[in-house]
Amino acid sequence: MELYPHVHQIQSLYGGRNLFQYLFAGANTVLLDTGIAATPEKILLPYLERLKMPPARLTLAVTTHADLDHQGGNDSLKRLAPQVLLACGEQDRELVEDPAALFARRYNHLRDAHGVGVDPQLAADAGRRRRMDLTFSGGERIALDNDWSLEVLHVPGHSEGHLAFYDRAHRAAFVGDAIHGRGCPKAAGGMAIPVTYYDVDVYLSTLRYFENLPMDVLYSGHWPVMRGEEIRDFIADSRRTVELLDGALLAALEKNPAGLTLAELIDVAAQAAGDWPEEGKTLAMFPVKGHMDRLEQLGRARVLPGSHPVRWQKA
Repeated sequence: MELYPHVHQIQSLYGGRNLFQYLFAGANTVLLDTGIAATPEKILLPYLERLKMPPARLTLAVTTHADLDHQGGNDSLKRLAPQVLLACGEQDRELVEDPAALFARRYNHLRDAHGVGVDPQLAADAGRRRRMDLTFSGGERIALDNDWSLEVLHVPGHSEGHLAFYDRAHRAAFVGDAIHGRGCPKAAGGMAIPVTYYDVDVYLSTLRYFENLPMDVLYSGHWPVMRGEEIRDFIADSRRTVELLDGALLAALEKNPAGLTLAELIDVAAQAAGDWPEEGKTLAMFPVKGHMDRLEQLGRARVLPGSHPVRWQKA
């Protein structure tokens, strides 16, 4: 659907969640995110056909961050529109270019030490390896027309190179998965998966950044469109979730002097959140591991030497 003149939200479903891409149709035509491997052919091309816009009009496709549902269509899009330039955040480049690296270094890097990870069968949705034509680090501007541009923002926490985009002329922010609230919702209602930020302090700094960004409307990768107070409530809910997990994990360590594994701490976090579904709670490995790293740095938790899987105790 057209959000405002020349800006479109392209909607599909993945894992019961909305998956949103954004198309900016100016003198340069820019796409934010390519979805999973099948998205360009099954979703994007039919949408372009309805707009009577040939794929040859596409100038640039930017992956907001390293996740299979945001980068998986890069290779198939390049095959359908060879002229399009592919881009992502500089610090996410290696993971966006190579699905094998995405699984080894992002999704399953905790498997050996902690016994948790992502089903490798999902790798098919991550598409094929595809080189990026350029990368962004934040602070750049993408010209859409003579008097219209997108500002590139570096907003890490969910991933190291996560990008968001700001249309200053319309006070609109396109934030991908940079802000999480209490978790990612299902399209039909209810919660689909937990929050999946990783670096807690960096994530909090991203929340502070958006609190101070003058915007009237927020568009994301999976969440409903938000305006005004809805944006402020979403950011506040995100911060409360960080505080909730911090408190729950510390309390659990207090009650269990023998220590707890990552899998056990995931259960603690899920119980504290209250609405993360059982089938998706494993993804809480990202924030829980981030919180435990932070608690170690603060001297409030320690790893039990020689434990396997790794077990944390209160310091």
